[in-house]
Amino acid sequence: MTRTLAIALTAAVLLAASPLSRGQEPQPPAPPKHGKPPMTDEQRAELEQQLNDTWNKMPLDQKSRLMRLHRALNQMPPEERRFIHDRIERFLNMSPEERARLKQNAERWKNMTPEERQQAREQFRQHRKEFEEKWRQEHPGEDPPPFPFRSQPPPPPPPAPAQEPTN
Repeated sequence: MTRTLAIALTAAVLLAASPLSRGQEPQPPAPPKHGKPPMTDEQRAELEQQLNDTWNKMPLDQKSRLMRLHRALNQMPPEERRFIHDRIERFLNMSPEERARLKQNAERWKNMTPEERQQAREQFRQHRKEFEEKWRQEHPGEDPPPFPFRSQPPPPPPPAPAQEPTN
């Protein structure tokens, strides 16, 4: 099994094994991987065995979908692959409340009519435009950051430059 397929399979297994996908209460998110020590050869072999067992138990249609996903990921430019990786990491590190909110928003979007979706897009564009205008007024010469999520407060304005006394 190639390393990329193992990564894709791991992501699929983690998402499929998510408590939300089984209708159970989600567990607290695991701490980010940044502080984990490197795996030993024994741990790596055990993980590979678990992945192989999972792959062997997987129905043919899921294997087919996963292989298409693997091919598509391999054909993507590195920055797009990184974007997808970051989204998966973000999802896996979400709190149970954030996952529930994400699920509710997806359901709400799915139930919207095309007209309601268009109206929501226009509202977002308007909010984004207002955010960028406000940012440019407070931070002249700087590009605005990505639009903040509701749970994140907007970034603070930069400190005012100290005025030097004139002689």
